[in-house]
Amino acid sequence: MQLDREQRRQFDEQGFLFFPALFSSDEVSILQTAAAQIMQQNGPHVVRGPDTNAVRVAYGAHLTDETFQRLGRHPRIIGLAEQLLDNQVYVHQSRLNPKVAFQGDLWTWHQDFATWHDRDGLQEPHALMIAVFLEDATESNGPLMVIPGSHRHGLIHEAIDNQEAEGYTLFEISADTISRLAAEGVIHSQMGVAGSVLICHSNIVHGSTTNITPWPRTIFFINVAAVDNPPTKFQRAEYHCARDCSGVVPLADDCLQELTRTRS
Repeated sequence: MQLDREQRRQFDEQGFLFFPALFSSDEVSILQTAAAQIMQQNGPHVVRGPDTNAVRVAYGAHLTDETFQRLGRHPRIIGLAEQLLDNQVYVHQSRLNPKVAFQGDLWTWHQDFATWHDRDGLQEPHALMIAVFLEDATESNGPLMVIPGSHRHGLIHEAIDNQEAEGYTLFEISADTISRLAAEGVIHSQMGVAGSVLICHSNIVHGSTTNITPWPRTIFFINVAAVDNPPTKFQRAEYHCARDCSGVVPLADDCLQELTRTRS
């Protein structure tokens, strides 16, 4: 898939692009099966809600699970990322973010680059947050929300470090700053069918509400950076911060279906 001039302009101005149903229902089914297995795991890479014990985030599946390894090398994703960053890319981090029915927790407003810069030493925001929808995201089940154009403000330095209080790093942006940013435009809820893909600039401000509906909303995030923008600190585990920063070599377009064929 080649990005056209209008898509590039939209990304530069708004900080995100949305691709409906980029993956087929068959491919989504393969990813859902693998995600269900990841959510059964325990360990330091899996963060659970303090009250519900439901999985809040599971890191690093692209390092250990063959299905998500292939997703992290899928040409539909890597090709778009390379075009937007004008460079080869490496996977800096991946995370499975399920919002289970009735119990899915909120994520406060933040920028991903704040963590990658502070904890991992990425020098530039030449990085992307790529969200693959594993279930339908609707207006009611806690969709990801972004503030268009917020990436153009750069890194928001007054954001507050949560100091891993909940088992993950997040720099929370104040209500006053969110009000100012939102006053300049709108807040977009990113809704779409399973298999859709959202690609965001690493400085875009985003968050999400709780899910109190019967319908789960699961997203797999593949966060990539340009190969000339590697981490310079290695204080965190590999499932948080990449050790291999060589350029991803994409697989064939049918790599997910091929995995199913080899197992049958």
